[in-house]
Amino acid sequence: MKKFTLLFSLLLSGILGQLNAQTCALCTPAFTTCPPTGGLCNRLDTAYANQPYDKVINFYMPKTLTDPSVLAQCQCNSVILREIRITGVSGLPAGITYTLHNNGQYNVQNGDSIGCVRFCGTPLVPGLYSVAVYLLADVTALGTLIGDVVQNNNPQQYYDTLLVLPDTAGGVSSFTFGTNGSSACNSISVDLNALYSAPTPNMTRYFWNLGNGQTSQLKNPGIINYTNASITKPDTFPVTLTTVFYNYTVKKIQIAQITGGFSDIEEPGGACTAGIGADPYAKFNLLGFNNIANQGSNTCSNINFDNLNVSIPLGTQNIDLELWDADSGPPFGTADDLLGTYNLTIHLGQENYSNNNAYGYVQFDTVAGTTITETLNVIVNPYPVIPTVIASSDTFCASDSVRISLNNDYSGHTYEWYRDTVFLTAATDSFFTTNQVGNYKVKVTNQSTGCQSESGWKEIVKVQSPAPSISILFNGTSAFVTPFPSSGFAVDWYFNGNLVTGQNGKFLTFLGNGDYRAEVYNTNFPTCRSSSSVETIISGINELADNSVYGLNVFPNPNQGKFTLKYTVEETQNVVLHIQNIMGQTIAIENLVNFPGEFVQEIDARDWSKGVYFIAIETAKGNLNRKIIVQ
Repeated sequence: MKKFTLLFSLLLSGILGQLNAQTCALCTPAFTTCPPTGGLCNRLDTAYANQPYDKVINFYMPKTLTDPSVLAQCQCNSVILREIRITGVSGLPAGITYTLHNNGQYNVQNGDSIGCVRFCGTPLVPGLYSVAVYLLADVTALGTLIGDVVQNNNPQQYYDTLLVLPDTAGGVSSFTFGTNGSSACNSISVDLNALYSAPTPNMTRYFWNLGNGQTSQLKNPGIINYTNASITKPDTFPVTLTTVFYNYTVKKIQIAQITGGFSDIEEPGGACTAGIGADPYAKFNLLGFNNIANQGSNTCSNINFDNLNVSIPLGTQNIDLELWDADSGPPFGTADDLLGTYNLTIHLGQENYSNNNAYGYVQFDTVAGTTITETLNVIVNPYPVIPTVIASSDTFCASDSVRISLNNDYSGHTYEWYRDTVFLTAATDSFFTTNQVGNYKVKVTNQSTGCQSESGWKEIVKVQSPAPSISILFNGTSAFVTPFPSSGFAVDWYFNGNLVTGQNGKFLTFLGNGDYRAEVYNTNFPTCRSSSSVETIISGINELADNSVYGLNVFPNPNQGKFTLKYTVEETQNVVLHIQNIMGQTIAIENLVNFPGEFVQEIDARDWSKGVYFIAIETAKGNLNRKIIVQ
């Protein structure tokens, strides 16, 4: 007697949670779409790597098994299923665990006819996993050739596959795009390569939409270039790959001839004669396929089962075809006859089979199955508009500075300023002020895209200015400026507050008693100038003809009764200080004998009457005079 197996396929694909797998909640079995002969009520969905997965699988365990394939193996009338104990699962991807209803122990005869298992967690690695389910079955075969047979703890193993697809939630994982990234400035080249292929012998097709109006069906389209066509906004190119795994299907079974193997009560002699023949049908146990309802009646040749379209799991390279002869079964007939088992190699097209009892062919076809679609947005950003450096002036006076800025609004950018080869770390805005000559440029960087543009160079020149402090002296006939720069400078003279036209030299002919002031300027850059203080020159008093005493300064002027007198004696000599009121009366006098250098003295005039006073510095070479006002 042949050893029998329980041929209802119990798909228990779980994950032995080794890496942070969660504990699955218990499930409640539900009797929906369960086959009457026993087996799975539903199947596992495809899982995705790095995404939560939660699925409940229900299975039905009838008290009596009447499937012809079971009865043929045990040559019995029926099989009583007493108890099922699921002992374990192997070959599962890391990240998922499972929980069995009723701890995986089912007393079928006491009413445990529906069971369930919950799978949950997060699978970590994509792939096609071969899963094995282990169980022990207690069964009784009734009416075998040697009577009733009881088997306890009959070990069973069931195999199936669990497909874990790549995660499509964040980024892409079904193809690579090189080392340049997916975004750049102005242009970018990406190297597109699809990664996933269906397991042998299944076919895979690749459908690329390159996002630039082009398509490809190559696995590796190679290097694709993208360029920004706009100068103001990013260009986005959605690169989409659809990877399709094609499932093989059994499209047709053709039985060319049955030559034997079906001799029994229904077909005595087992030969095809007029009115006597086999009632053939086919089985693919791995696929759960049995077309006994469409058996051929009393037929031994040219039997065709067309348009079957029975899907074959991914990665299945060989499959067993069983041909059977249908009989009426006990007690008035015999069990179905197994004509033969044929191992077929799966490929597109026709696969022939034969043995001593039958021959023919099976036709395989393909149909689109698992589909993975992912999109990578290739973003090409524009460079910022090339900036231009502008300045408040290309030239500036030695004592001044210039403001350097940009010609456009570059908000949302950072700035790197350079003077010649020096990076100006303190210049972090779109403008700054400098008193340094040199060539200036700026690099602007878009803060959101990182794209940069750089200006050309802007030259800034510093212009020579007059001495910051100048004085007016009088030689008896003319007023003159000291110190006076070299060539390239001129003077604006003012007498009693009015500009003297036509007189721009170092000397100004005496115009009479009054207030004199001079502004010395660079003739090429008139804004670069220095101004003297107002000097009062009084008729009849000789001013010093040379620079033996200079820099006479009285401050503050006007004052509130206190002022400082300051002058410098160039050479050692006798100096007399006279202070007179407007009436010519001497208010103060001081004699300095053999005095050299700088004279500084604070004068207390709080007892003086308010009014105008004259200070005279007398030497052997002449006098210096100043007017002072005490308020």
